[in-house]
Parts: sequence; C-alpha cells; structure tokens
Amino acid sequence: MRVTSSMLINNFVRNMQINLRRLEQIQDTLASGKKLRRPSDDPVGVVGSLYLRSDLGEYEQYIGNIEDAKTWMEITDSALDNATEVLQRARELALYGANGTLPQESRDALAREVEQLREQLVLIANTTLGGRYIFGGTRTEKPPADSADPKNIQWEGNEENIEYEVAPGVTLPVNCNGKFVFAGIFTRENGEKVQGPNAFEVLKNLADDLGDPKKIGDIDKVIGEIDEVIDRIIETRGELGARINRAEMALDRMQQQQIKQIELLASAEDADIAETIVDLKAQENVYRVCLATGARIIMPTLIDFLR
Repeated sequence: MRVTSSMLINNFVRNMQINLRRLEQIQDTLASGKKLRRPSDDPVGVVGSLYLRSDLGEYEQYIGNIEDAKTWMEITDSALDNATEVLQRARELALYGANGTLPQESRDALAREVEQLREQLVLIANTTLGGRYIFGGTRTEKPPADSADPKNIQWEGNEENIEYEVAPGVTLPVNCNGKFVFAGIFTRENGEKVQGPNAFEVLKNLADDLGDPKKIGDIDKVIGEIDEVIDRIIETRGELGARINRAEMALDRMQQQQIKQIELLASAEDADIAETIVDLKAQENVYRVCLATGARIIMPTLIDFLR
C-alpha cells in the first residue's frame, strides 16, 4: 500500500485529536472531582451509581419518617404527662374535699378548681402537631374532644392507628388510642367494646359532688375512677416509651446505613485526585510527544523535504 503525505497528515490530526480529547477528559475530572459525569464515561459504573443514589434517597426518606414519628410520639408523651398532672391535682382536691369537717364554701372553691382542671384536660385532649390533632386517631382534622356542650364532652376521634414506614416493609404506629385514654372506650380484637371511666365525666362528677353537701360520700368512688384513668395513662405512656425507644434504634441504624451508602457512592463517583494528577501529567507528555512527532513527519518546505 502506498503511503501518501495526506495519509500521514490525516493520521497525525486524528491522533492529536484523540490525545486532546483524553487530556480534556482528565482535566474535567480533576476540575470536577468526579470520575462519572455522564453515562458515556462508564456505563456500568453509572448504573451502579444510580442504584446507590436511589438507595440513599430511600434512607433519607426513612430517616425523615422516623424523626417525624419521634416528634409525634414525644409530643404525645408530653401531653399525657400534663394530663397526669391534671388528674393527680384533681385527686388531691378530692381527698381534701372528702373531709367531712371542711366548710361548704371551701368545697365550692375546690369544685371551681376542678372545673378549671376539666377544661384544661379538654385542651390537652385537643393537642395539635402541625395542624393535626394527635389524639383523634386518623380523624386529625377536627378536635377529638368536642366541647360544644361544656357539660357533656363528646369524643369524636376514632381508634385507628397512624403508621409511618421506618424501614422497607416495616411500619410504626405513632399515635396512641385517645379514645381509650380519655373516653375509656376500647375495642378488643374480637369486636367487643370495653367501657371504663370517662375522664371528663369523672371530673364533672367530682365537681358536682364537691358542690353538693349530700354527695360527700360519693367522692371516694370518684377517687377510685381517677386512679383508673391515671392507670390508663401510665399504661399508654409505657407502650409509647417502648415505641420511642424502637424509633431511636431504627434511626441509629438508618443513619449508619446512610453513612455507608455515602461512602460507597463517593467511591463509585469521586475521582482519586493524586491518581488523576499523575494521569494528567502523563497525558500532557503524550500530547507534547505527538506534536513533536508531527513536526518531524510534516515537512514545512520543499527544501526540508529534499534534505
């Protein structure tokens, strides 16, 4: 095959463009710090990187879910703690008012304080988080404790759970059964309904008993009902505390997985700066050699050719 000058020139230009392209790629890698910038850089590596990014996005979502769940449960626990304080104060007033030597004027003052405690308990039952009522079950848009008739508080919430997904295929209930805590109503798995003392009715009865001298003997019964309501709250807080601990362990696990995922993603996408600098210097030398070789192959004048 006859080799012509044009063939030499074309081959030289092609090789020079290839070397320039490689030099540009290395410079881009060094400037961006990423060895994967487009699918053509490494199709197989890009697929793996996309899977890692997808997993990382899921971990971030689960972490957000767990943090939201923890906030919901911690607000619930705080509200139940306040409810316990209200009921314990009501119990103290009941014990004080059960004294037969206490003047009726003092009992009337105790009754008025109990009425204030009852109103406070309604406010606690209607606690909100982000505009949602936390004790109403899945009915979060309206107050669960309907105080339209102050003398007869109606419970409007349901017993359904609000669940957050905290891991693939794993959900965690974040709310407690406010209907059980405040209204004393609980539905068993077989559909049987259990009715206990209604917290609002108990405080109403206590205020009525304190205000009526003939009902002093009924106060002991009310004290027992208050104790039963407090026991329900303690039981609920115990269950809630166990779920909070579980959420904290799940959060710790997800954060560890997130860190590992970030490390894997960095290993897949980030460039080794030291190695890239060495490659850049090597490619620069290749490019200089290419230019020097081209200068010898392509004779600039007829005199140089005749030599």
